[in-house]
Amino acid sequence: MAEVDATLLAKWVRIRDLRDAVNKEIEVLRADGKLGSSLQANVTLTVGPDDHALLASLGQDLKFVFITSAIDLLAGEALAIQVSTSSGVKCERCWHYRDDVGVDTAHPTLCGRCTSNLYEAGETRSVA
Repeated sequence: MAEVDATLLAKWVRIRDLRDAVNKEIEVLRADGKLGSSLQANVTLTVGPDDHALLASLGQDLKFVFITSAIDLLAGEALAIQVSTSSGVKCERCWHYRDDVGVDTAHPTLCGRCTSNLYEAGETRSVA
């Protein structure tokens, strides 16, 4: 049991370290007035093979762990982080910036994810 706990702890320590590196880049844009919050950020994160496997295991939950509206995970040789301002619209429920806000005309201020969670079967999240 202790070995499993140590492995799990090491996984989340590394994820937190990578998230901290992304947050530093987000803070640069915030200081320049280009971003208000991390949820306005779209992140492209390039990582080595081990980190790629680790982060890919989070699937679609990765953006929730990093507290961004979108994150593109790429495999590469070294860590590279690109942050841009989302072109999406802010959902009034979850505050994520998404391209599908208002697609459902019955709920013009909600994104598709929130509409599904409130009025349909909803999403299944496994990690975050």
